[in-house]
Amino acid sequence: MSLAVKKTSFILALILMMLAGRASAQVTKGEASMNLNGSLGVGYQDDSTNFSGSDHSIVGFGEADLFGSYHDPNFLSFQVQPFYNQSRLNSSFQSITASSGVSGSARIFGGSQFPGSISYNDNYNSTGNFTVPGLANFTTRGNSDSLAINWGVNLHNLPTLHFAFTDADSDYSVYGANTLGRSHINTFSVTSTYRIAGFNFTGGYQNSGSKALTPDFLTGEPSEQTNTTVNSYFLGVGHNLPGHGSFTASAARYDISTAFGVDTSFSDKYDTKIDTLNAGASFAPVRHLTLGTNTYYTDNLEGTLYNTLLTAGVIAPQLAAPESSHSLSITGFANYEMPEQHLQFNAFIERQQQTFLGISFADESYNGTADYSNTLLGGTFNGVLGLTYTNIDTNSQTLLGVTSMVNYSHAIQRWNVAGSFGFSQDTQTVLIAYTTSGYTYSGIVGRRIRRRSYWSVNASGARTLLTGLPGTASDTQNYSTSLSLPQITVSGAYSRSTGNALLTPTGLVATPVPVTVLNPGAVVLFNGNTYSAGVSSTPIRGLILSGTFSKALSSTTGNSLASNNNIENGYFLVSYRVRKLNFQAGYSRLLQGFTSAGTPPAIDNSYFVGVTRWFSFF
Repeated sequence: MSLAVKKTSFILALILMMLAGRASAQVTKGEASMNLNGSLGVGYQDDSTNFSGSDHSIVGFGEADLFGSYHDPNFLSFQVQPFYNQSRLNSSFQSITASSGVSGSARIFGGSQFPGSISYNDNYNSTGNFTVPGLANFTTRGNSDSLAINWGVNLHNLPTLHFAFTDADSDYSVYGANTLGRSHINTFSVTSTYRIAGFNFTGGYQNSGSKALTPDFLTGEPSEQTNTTVNSYFLGVGHNLPGHGSFTASAARYDISTAFGVDTSFSDKYDTKIDTLNAGASFAPVRHLTLGTNTYYTDNLEGTLYNTLLTAGVIAPQLAAPESSHSLSITGFANYEMPEQHLQFNAFIERQQQTFLGISFADESYNGTADYSNTLLGGTFNGVLGLTYTNIDTNSQTLLGVTSMVNYSHAIQRWNVAGSFGFSQDTQTVLIAYTTSGYTYSGIVGRRIRRRSYWSVNASGARTLLTGLPGTASDTQNYSTSLSLPQITVSGAYSRSTGNALLTPTGLVATPVPVTVLNPGAVVLFNGNTYSAGVSSTPIRGLILSGTFSKALSSTTGNSLASNNNIENGYFLVSYRVRKLNFQAGYSRLLQGFTSAGTPPAIDNSYFVGVTRWFSFF
């Protein structure tokens, strides 16, 4: 849909809203009933950037909510919510641009044998986030739309059917970087369930496709395009067993085809097939005791790991034909509760066999965990301690792993104190050859000041790494404080993050598999600091003053390029409500730049003053 058509449609929608007759509550015509409410506004706006200069204008804006039903809400119910020219300064929309769009949904034949639903969303000129783990996200500007359709067939004494279809597009540019990103996702699935002779059967098929253009501004490599198609089939069965038990089994196949390259020729390809089998049983022979076992097998461990990357939007690191790989896991577990002693014990035994990248591994692992929860010194305490003994057959290596976690909270008069700490050492990863270690912590101290005031300080952090492998650690730290008084609230925060990640169309994501499995050129190292402060006040009834400021300094290092990145984002808003009128004035500023882009940082300033009125049309 063209920009002119979109703007015309929104303007017409607003005109219709203004011309709509007012009624006490609801419009009813025949078997149809509808409600319509929303807000309309007008104001003066001045936008200026260091690339395109200044733009002064009188702007109109608004949003609406139309909802209703026909015949009966279970037969047909719907909701349509258009909005036009909305930004952080004149609405609750957290956008620095004049975003417009519409969302709508409908439920059809609810409660019948053929229930269905349809939803649609379209957003134009909206701002979004290009994520960075633990740090302030980069700001983007773009368009997106999505369509989702669901339908069911539930006939008596016949297998149920459920059909689902989704189609979503998005495109964006990153402020301060001469780069573009795009993604398209579509899925179609059909699932069926049936119960006969005490057996529960389920099965289905899903086709999913994705196309993406990953921006290049952090790595120095050309923008890469990917085109991935996955066809999956699955079948499962379950049945109750004596001793309050149950049995389940399932099988699945995945056909994956990915083409990628620096242009639309898609010169490189990665194709693979994955078959998985899974079976398990559990029993509760006596009160508080649960026993069980489970078996999992895949004939393509390499494809399973790389499919995790493809799902995250990362290109598979190997271009050659997949090597023979498999994984077999046989487990047994027992859980026993002692409520009167506030204890719970868990035991876990596992035998694994894996072949990956031409190397075979096998191990046996024994794990025991104790969990204790109770009141302690007037507060609440919870502690978990687990020990794991692992024997790797391949090299006759033995490992002793430990996991622990403690949580404590206590209220002392006006003080509230809570904290937690967790530690792990040599815990098994998805691959037998690797173990992880790390710790997490959090704490909060708060104090009530008189009746309507409260002060708090928060701290949290985490560190993880692959044991014995340098360069695999990730570290995050977060600190914040806030003071809430009867008419004013002040807050501040600081965060720091370092680690390695993978570049995807939506941002940097923490590596979902061990780094050693990846192509080193695909890994992006990052570190940085984020500072933020905010204040809000309600000096008199109906008047709200608020402002925030954040600054992030970070660096990213790719295969052939390092970049220093700077983000500053701030806004100030004044809002005064009198009955159904809301007077607003505000200022926002965004500065965002990357040395890798080779251009000056983008600076966007916006000023606004206007008035909004809320209407209940019918």
